[in-house]
Amino acid sequence: MRDHGLQMRLNILRQDAENSVLAPLRTHGWEATIEREDEEGDGQLVIAATRQDVTRRAALLFSSGTDNRIYKRLESEADVILYRGEPYMVQSFTAGVTKPVKALGDFHLILVDWNRATSGKLGITQVMDEDTTTPTLEPRRFLSETPIDAIWARLSQLRSATLARKMIAQRALIDHATLDADDISTKGEGVAFAVRNAIDYFAPKEAHNVSQRVLNLYYGSLSFAFAELLASPKGARTLAELEGATKQGHGLYTLDGPHEGVADFTVGALKSGFFSRWAKTMVATSIVSVDQKPKKPDDLAALPADSWFTLEQLFARIPELGDIYVDVFDGPPAWLGAIYQPDLNQRSAFNASGEKATASYILLVDSSGRSKAEDLQAFPGPLREITQVASGRNARHFRVAVDHPGAQYWHEVLPLHSSPFQRNALTLPLFGALQEYRATCVVILYALSILVRYRPSLWRRIQEGDLDQFRALIETFLTIVERMLPQQFLETITGQPISVHQPGSFYS
Repeated sequence: MRDHGLQMRLNILRQDAENSVLAPLRTHGWEATIEREDEEGDGQLVIAATRQDVTRRAALLFSSGTDNRIYKRLESEADVILYRGEPYMVQSFTAGVTKPVKALGDFHLILVDWNRATSGKLGITQVMDEDTTTPTLEPRRFLSETPIDAIWARLSQLRSATLARKMIAQRALIDHATLDADDISTKGEGVAFAVRNAIDYFAPKEAHNVSQRVLNLYYGSLSFAFAELLASPKGARTLAELEGATKQGHGLYTLDGPHEGVADFTVGALKSGFFSRWAKTMVATSIVSVDQKPKKPDDLAALPADSWFTLEQLFARIPELGDIYVDVFDGPPAWLGAIYQPDLNQRSAFNASGEKATASYILLVDSSGRSKAEDLQAFPGPLREITQVASGRNARHFRVAVDHPGAQYWHEVLPLHSSPFQRNALTLPLFGALQEYRATCVVILYALSILVRYRPSLWRRIQEGDLDQFRALIETFLTIVERMLPQQFLETITGQPISVHQPGSFYS
């Protein structure tokens, strides 16, 4: 019968060897591997490390209280013997052993001696040969008392055609894309012009009323989307090319609902126009769209269900609206908070048989208490075993298994959205497969811009009439857009993830 306790001890030994011996060795330029494992006693490992034709070996025991016979055998093959945990009668167990016997936590001192022995004539060691011909774009991390100011400062740099061209050339090198000097020049100019337009539109909100904010944010976001496509090495070559696409329309349409209100005001996607072109760069498959705009609400029933959404369904996909969405609308939100459940999962990365976890249990939370278990089947990701569990309050909790056989962590396989206002939100897709937050915001801004420009009677009812409950919702949404979209577009234009925090915060 297999000793699962022994297997668990070996797993712990492997993890400790990786964290405390192998990783430090590799950091200092050693080629290090676990050379041998032995189940005798409580388990033991022998690690071999080589640098500059010098090889050293370290043995690792599960505890210091190991049979003297094992110590003496390891002495013949290892330069040092390490043990986990606290020392217990070490002198007694190691009687007659002449090789150093140290606690695992003291390995750093051993490593210093090993490094010294291989440091070369002048004490200079080439740790690794770096390939400096192909740079990588590391995540950019900013600290600022006002995070959005740090975002705008970096966006403002791209108003310079010179800096925009430099950024495009760097992205092309990383993506192994071939761009000649003319391509880089025209793309750089296009990015600079588009960013300048976007910055002009995203002017300080204090200078505008709600109507003007809607229009400015929509056209500013459209300019950012132009810059995003131009900055991509495989995207449009010139700004004129994108302007030509918008001559076919913005790629979206609106339609009044049967009640001519806000909640059922409908937005749909068209196959032609700018939006469908932009969406192709975000999803592996085409979005669900139609050739022609329907003429009346009854026509929607004949269209693919995911090709159109009401404003209520669109606002439901903005997690940051939170309780204000619940106050205004009666339907369930189209997002759920995702929380890891440590008590339902194994404690380490390996189970007792030495196998990695391929599934994790999480909690999906609807704070409004309106979602049902069957609603969760529409959410993206490898979800199964959907079970409603007691929450102890008005919220609804659902225990869910997430399969992740090719990933170490559950959150790597789910399209989670996080922001300064909401972390780890799982959201229903838009138009079949579109998960990008900025795209949902642009669709909402498009719908609101239509209300502002072409439905003034309905818009006035929102601003100062019987539909004024929607004004607070819209103003909150616009504030979220002003904070979130500049950062998201900075990331997609430069190709770099952005992390911005206030000094002294938990993440700083």
